[in-house]
Amino acid sequence: MEKYRLVKYKKGDIILKNTKIAKDCFYIILKGSVVSYNNFYDNSYTYKMGNIIGLIASITKEPYYSTVEATEDTELFEIKIENINRINNKHLINKILNYLSFVFEIWLSKYYSLIVKNKVDLYNKEEILTMASIYKNNGFTDASYKLCSSYINLLSNNTNDINNVKEFMKTLITSKDPENIGGNSYKMYKGYCIYNELETTNHVYYIRSGRIGIYNIADSNYITRMIYPEQFIIDDYSPMLEYKTLFTTAVVLEDSIIDIMTKEELIKMLHDNAELRFQIIKMISMKVISTILKIKSMKKIELKDRLIVLIYSILKIETLFYEKTYIKLYYKIEDIKNMMHDSTDTNEITNSLKNIDYLEIDDSNNIIIEDIDKYFKEYESYTN
Repeated sequence: MEKYRLVKYKKGDIILKNTKIAKDCFYIILKGSVVSYNNFYDNSYTYKMGNIIGLIASITKEPYYSTVEATEDTELFEIKIENINRINNKHLINKILNYLSFVFEIWLSKYYSLIVKNKVDLYNKEEILTMASIYKNNGFTDASYKLCSSYINLLSNNTNDINNVKEFMKTLITSKDPENIGGNSYKMYKGYCIYNELETTNHVYYIRSGRIGIYNIADSNYITRMIYPEQFIIDDYSPMLEYKTLFTTAVVLEDSIIDIMTKEELIKMLHDNAELRFQIIKMISMKVISTILKIKSMKKIELKDRLIVLIYSILKIETLFYEKTYIKLYYKIEDIKNMMHDSTDTNEITNSLKNIDYLEIDDSNNIIIEDIDKYFKEYESYTN
């Protein structure tokens, strides 16, 4: 790997500026500390020796979402983004992945803090049959069954409660089990629940083809966190933060090919495959950007403005690895409503969507973007 460039900043110097186009490099703090702050969420965060800054915006080529200021005389290692392909140190790869996972959790926790009405639900799960019924009523019967099964495994001493859960499970239709197609690759069928929010599997899932929906329950309703297309990775490790809403349920939305691995196996893959390493780091970074855009959408006052930025956040995920002009989103109107998690009438959401340029609703209530590039250019200013 090329030698890092040492850069120095004085106390009060601005290292990264909110809304400015990202540089082609990121930094590791060698000495000193910096503070990160923004104009859309009321908080700041301090980074110290060993922490990484600037990677997420730089690798995704998105504007910086926060200003980073030196709080004391600070020395940084400057690393060109292109040098990610030359990393041959598993410890550094793991450090980058842990950093991205932590930042992703931080912004997800902020997102849920904004949209969840009953703040108790941030730290506690709802009653099991309430959760299972919500998934059942929304067509996720395998998720409902797996949730009940996990509950029984975790609380085997509560006989009366478990009997009620077992009776409920008799009403559920489960999905066809995955089929191993070689090595760690599986064909998973539509409707199959990969994992649920009560019990972690401690695995990483790489979507070779298909789509996976990520959901959880709060305020006695389900929230659509995101629907991920192929080439994205999802994981089911316990979050570092204590927010219960960070635990999720993953459902296969169309027949898919999924690779299952441990984090250690993923790190080895990234160490051995430079192209995949760059792709995965970029992918996790875009998850962060998309979550930040969702937070920005929640801060908008007008419904149309909220929807514009929310759709923008979805398109950033959908177009990360594929250049597209036209796209029919996998999201229904109900998914959009659940991502906002408010009481807005579905018809009102539909009418507002119809007033957005380059967006159409077809007869099946599918959301269609007719020209993605024009959409991005038209509404880029809404994301600042």
